[in-house]
Amino acid sequence: MKIQKPSFEIWLQQPGLDGIYRQIERAGRVCYKSEDHCTADSARPFVERMVKSDHTAMLEHGTVYLACPSAGRPAGAAGPAAALPPAERYRRNKFSWVNDVAGTAYVTTNLRVLAENGWMTDLDLLAGPTPHHERRVTVHFTTQIGTTREFNRHRANSMAEQSTRYCNYAKDKFGNEITVNLPTWVADAAAAPEPAADAGTLATLFGRVMAGTATDLENWQFANLAAERAYMNLMAAGRKPQEARAVLPLDTNTELVHTAFVADWRHFFDLRALGTTGAPHPDARVLAQPLMEEFVRLGLL
Repeated sequence: MKIQKPSFEIWLQQPGLDGIYRQIERAGRVCYKSEDHCTADSARPFVERMVKSDHTAMLEHGTVYLACPSAGRPAGAAGPAAALPPAERYRRNKFSWVNDVAGTAYVTTNLRVLAENGWMTDLDLLAGPTPHHERRVTVHFTTQIGTTREFNRHRANSMAEQSTRYCNYAKDKFGNEITVNLPTWVADAAAAPEPAADAGTLATLFGRVMAGTATDLENWQFANLAAERAYMNLMAAGRKPQEARAVLPLDTNTELVHTAFVADWRHFFDLRALGTTGAPHPDARVLAQPLMEEFVRLGLL
């Protein structure tokens, strides 16, 4: 069993259409831990497969910045997709943001909106981001499954999470072990728990747990080590990851990607860092507070 500390990384999207494709691939591959399949030219085919299979949720992580006239019909436009001028179409789309400045509509949206509405030709209007565009920001979290339950309540955000249904922790790519993400109360304890234990140690811990004499750390250590052993036994018995995952602890390490408008990140920080509606969970705040400070440092807030 490995122990990992919570962390975050802001993923700045690279410019242009290629940057959109690469951001989508980067987020999408987190789900299956297939980042090793990324190559210099793999992003566009990855996105095209997502579109063809109607698996468009990952397209939300590709932020699209457009600039077009605030009113009027673009020259040469035809067909159902152009029934309204682009600016008006995006004003009516609840997943898009339009700022009108001096006769120009600065549109912020995502590739899923374009793909599902048949507006892919609007990629010809790519521009920016400029200071007039509402920014969208992607953040990659490494945390516990229990904490992602908190974060994923922010449904206005776009999400991609490592899948315990498909990720097989008995495989070499995961080191044939589970990884648990360190809760704040364990990190604050005087002594760090041992990440591994043999059968004898497990038996000793089990005796203390059953007798009610185990310390808080020993209870936590035993629960995670026993869950790991049970998971590996189930996999060895031929169970699928989607079945064996039933015994995984809530402290199991996971990766989560969130992409959202800055306005939605403000709401996230209100709840998970500042606690405007009640005290944030400590394992949420330990990420949200420094992330908010990083947004401020980068001029995003």
